[in-house]
Amino acid sequence: MICLTGDVHHMSLRTNDQRFLTEPGDTEVKVTQRYVSLLEKHDVKCTLYVNGKCFTEEWQDLEPLAKCPLVEVGGHGYRARQPRWLFDWYGARTGNHNGPRAYQAWDIRRNIQLCEKMIGKPPVAWRAHSYKVDPNTYPLLAHYGVKLVSDVADASNIWPQYIEAGLISHPMNVIPDHDHLYHAHRDREFVEAANARGYGEDDFGAVSYTIEEWGKLVLRQAQAIESKEGLVTILAHPICMYLADDFRVFEKLLEYFATRQTIWAREIIARMDDPPPAA
Repeated sequence: MICLTGDVHHMSLRTNDQRFLTEPGDTEVKVTQRYVSLLEKHDVKCTLYVNGKCFTEEWQDLEPLAKCPLVEVGGHGYRARQPRWLFDWYGARTGNHNGPRAYQAWDIRRNIQLCEKMIGKPPVAWRAHSYKVDPNTYPLLAHYGVKLVSDVADASNIWPQYIEAGLISHPMNVIPDHDHLYHAHRDREFVEAANARGYGEDDFGAVSYTIEEWGKLVLRQAQAIESKEGLVTILAHPICMYLADDFRVFEKLLEYFATRQTIWAREIIARMDDPPPAA
């Protein structure tokens, strides 16, 4: 089984990747529309974790993809730790990377309320922006009805598991794209400087790859997990897939995914009573 996921951010966040969208009027949400059209072409399900501000600032463009029958909308925070310098400063001093508990509660609640209002159902799956989780995050998510999280890169984990607050965690067990992919500002010089500062290492190391190399790694790792009857969780950001090579490798991956069973994150809940595969 394959759980394909992606993250979608509002343009006012002004990420480094967004600065490389050069077509007039292009936005991350509009790029995601093209990503979703490829899902439709190949009949592949996907869970997209969407910032709440996409609902308030870009709903006209978000609506078609949010209501696509192949897309599950998950939560990704409302403001996305903006301004980042302030949240990083506060987190370094307190350990609460998402701000004070009351603020984080508001941010989570706002994302959930907007999702329910605009598409008719609240998200049950969540990914923290920048994978930033602090001691308040999971208890708050559980309190507001979230059931599943996917915040950790873990190459050895091939089956979801229950964690604190009764949440289900399904880690990214195939090499994620953004921090392992040459694209946009992330050229070799940038990556080498970042690695020298100690940034970018996860359970898959600190190495970055061309989009072609990354695509081959994804296929190889996914097939290895499937051979053990595990659940493959893949992170492929729409904006990264576009900036790397205009979705060419992503579409090749979709051609393979179309031959497998693809599921939304929320479908994992019903499978938690199944015995995990043997290691």
